Amino acid sequence: MSELADNLRRLRKQAKLTQAELAEHAHLPRQTLAHMEQPESNPSVQSVMAVAKALGVSLDELLTAVPEQRHYKVSPKDMQEYRAESGRFVARLVSPIASKGVQMHFVTMQPGCRSAGRPHPLGAQEFFYTLTGKATVQIEDEPVEVPAGFLVQFPGHRRHLYANGGTEPTTALSVVVFRLT
Repeated sequence: MSELADNLRRLRKQAKLTQAELAEHAHLPRQTLAHMEQPESNPSVQSVMAVAKALGVSLDELLTAVPEQRHYKVSPKDMQEYRAESGRFVARLVSPIASKGVQMHFVTMQPGCRSAGRPHPLGAQEFFYTLTGKATVQIEDEPVEVPAGFLVQFPGHRRHLYANGGTEPTTALSVVVFRLT
């Protein structure tokens, strides 16, 4: 579990916490936390989860190599789909589920489709880029036409909906970037 040891030490230092302070936040003995920072450690699942919660990070961030040392290849079978409008609106999550701070969806809208977007947390920005056809993104009460090759950026927490008023299917990429704290 050398990734755990390296990541735990790095994340604890980023948070400007001593071992004793993090142990207190995680409700663990300091000695347990110190042992978790050793490559040969074999902590319980509960201890790892408590530390992740105390640091405000995912288990993936504690247990896998740092992002600069890994890559993700997402196969179509691993992509989650969201469907609305009786299947006329499909948003396929193409970014890795473990990605922190960003989500990328491949969107397909059939003619006549109108689908409400799910508001994102305050501080998120959405980038909607039309690949084929023409989309309309209504942000609050303002409709914005987004033909192929164009992009609209907007605060993702605002009420929005996606529409295809044309006669041909529309495809687009929606990228949501979350504010990292």
